[in-house]
Amino acid sequence: MNRMNLKHTVVVVGLLATFCVSTRSVQAAGVNARVGDVTKLKGQRTNKLIGMGLVTGLSGTGDGDDYLPSMRPLAAALRRFANPVASIEELGGSNNCAIVMLEAVLPEYGVREGDSVDVHVTAFGSAKSLQGGRLLITPLLYHDFSVQKVFARASGSIKVQSESDLVTGIIEDGATVEEDVLVRFLATGRELPYGADWINPNERYITLVLDDAHASWAMVHEIATSINTELALAADVEQVALAVDPKNVIVHVPGTQSVASWIQEVENAVLLVPETEARVIVDRLSGTIVVTGNAKMSPVIVSQRGLTVTIAQTPEGELVADPSGPNSFVALDPSRAGDVNVGDLLEALKPLNVPIEDRIEILAKVHQLGKLHADLIYEN
Repeated sequence: MNRMNLKHTVVVVGLLATFCVSTRSVQAAGVNARVGDVTKLKGQRTNKLIGMGLVTGLSGTGDGDDYLPSMRPLAAALRRFANPVASIEELGGSNNCAIVMLEAVLPEYGVREGDSVDVHVTAFGSAKSLQGGRLLITPLLYHDFSVQKVFARASGSIKVQSESDLVTGIIEDGATVEEDVLVRFLATGRELPYGADWINPNERYITLVLDDAHASWAMVHEIATSINTELALAADVEQVALAVDPKNVIVHVPGTQSVASWIQEVENAVLLVPETEARVIVDRLSGTIVVTGNAKMSPVIVSQRGLTVTIAQTPEGELVADPSGPNSFVALDPSRAGDVNVGDLLEALKPLNVPIEDRIEILAKVHQLGKLHADLIYEN
């Protein structure tokens, strides 16, 4: 017989086993990082170019002559090279070409005229395979059609990356950039969308943007404090950074400082990362559950497909269990140090081989009842 004193328990009843779990909250200690590890500069983003082109050289796996959206550009190409056709019917039997959608992603730090980027190709019509095809020269436009300008031109041999997916592929370095796409990181105070007495309309600023995983008032406060502590003296001012909302920190760029070296100093400032906000992130597609911060639960009972989960606070006392009998108790906190934690509940469900779908539904029900003290976020 095992004798264990439990203050906070989780009882999981399934098949012939009952698991009684006591957990403690683990206070996450702060860790050192760089400001640049958790932020990016406003304006630092990728841009997409798109286009629609014609692929030729397919071995009978194209769209076919009855697919007019492919035959029309083929007829236009022949006309361009002084070999016009009188009608689409003259192209009968043409099954070695296909119309495709094109997409190129420009790097987050911009590109210069003459640079090359990869082009992703997707069959648009009824083609069976793009294997061995070659894209005719095609202009690429900005994805916002209000910007009427050709930014790149794409062409080249298509490489199909998977035998199970023959209608998508890539042309490595297949697009040559025709126009500079430069990233602007600096803004004057009058251009900033924030009203604060500290912001000078004529001075230069950069904006540090936190991703959603790190966004919080605690984090932006730590970032602003770190930058002010390390760089205010070098700028000969009392304050160089201001947290304006949970995702954005404004940083002043002194006129006496080189922009590049100042941004480097800002990104290298040492940051004590505060404890992460309590979140439970569920990805149904991959069957993944991620728990961050100190995600706790209050007493509750949830029954799911014959499995009953009981989270309860019991009076201090003695619990007796026989691991070989129908009731088995597992103590994760025999010292009765803390509260019920989501991570420990998931660990307790493992020995029962509870399907991931049921674990997700249990967490959803607990959250719906207001007993899960964390944000429940669904992805995919």
